[in-house]
Amino acid sequence: IRKGNGHPDLSTVEGILEDAAKCDPPHLVVFIVYDLPNRDCWALASNGEICCHYGKDVGRTKCKMGSNGFYEEFPTKCEDGLKEYKETYIDPFAEVVKSYDGKVPVVLILEPDSLPNMITNMKDSRPTEFRGCHDETQTAYMEGIKYAVDKFAETDAVMYLDAGHGGWLGWANDNDDQTGKFASLIGSMNIASKIRGFATNVANYQPIGKLVCPEPGTCRGYLGDGNPCCEDDPCGLRSHWNWGHNELNYVDVLDARMRKAIPGFEPKFVIDTGRNGNPSARTDCGNWCNPRNNGIGHVPTTKTPDPRIDALYWLKTPGESDGCTEL
Repeated sequence: IRKGNGHPDLSTVEGILEDAAKCDPPHLVVFIVYDLPNRDCWALASNGEICCHYGKDVGRTKCKMGSNGFYEEFPTKCEDGLKEYKETYIDPFAEVVKSYDGKVPVVLILEPDSLPNMITNMKDSRPTEFRGCHDETQTAYMEGIKYAVDKFAETDAVMYLDAGHGGWLGWANDNDDQTGKFASLIGSMNIASKIRGFATNVANYQPIGKLVCPEPGTCRGYLGDGNPCCEDDPCGLRSHWNWGHNELNYVDVLDARMRKAIPGFEPKFVIDTGRNGNPSARTDCGNWCNPRNNGIGHVPTTKTPDPRIDALYWLKTPGESDGCTEL
């Protein structure tokens, strides 16, 4: 976060802001805030810099893992991990950002993949050998993000909270309203008044879409066949009764569910286009790890297809590896 300690200046928050302040006018700086305890509790692809409980150092993580390969749960509610997250990561991060109030415009994208995991990837009904994220991690995520939002709200930074993507939380049907559950979760955290909105499609491949439909859910199943707003569905999500087969339609239903769950909240959105230039390239839409031939998406712009969308932006650095290889 701070300059020094052997890090190149432009690899630190402080150095990046210092450099941006030299420009005339100062450049907008976008940071990804990403270091929750028990990070990435389902995919475990970027797990465990800060841990609820430390165990054996196995190279990619020092967190204590259970026999099922996921983070081991204890009844302590991650007090130590949250203390470390607040004091060594969020507090100094916010302090440096605060020092550039009025000098550099700052946007923060908060904790990709974290809260969406609380909707779809919590532990299952097996009592001992469940696969997934558990209650202690949920406490860490919800309390950690609330603390981060409250702390950064003391600065001039603008915040967007990660909201997954349409292929993850785009099911808004009565029998399993995942979009609505996510909105209710955000409402329960009492943070809506301090954030500008949500980032979607972070490090993912969903198409943007061309037109917003007349109303959310127009395209689910085979409804809306022939409607131009129902195009751009390379993963065939419509046939599974998904409401957000592209990010325009996902933003539409997410906005509706947020306004219903949190009266007076009118969120704005940023869509990541860092790697969705060829969204039909994947042979398996469950493959997120370095799939071939996807390409860079739309260049960053504030000229978007819907006024609720503040920007299309390369949040995932184009060409950056996920640290693994799959065909």
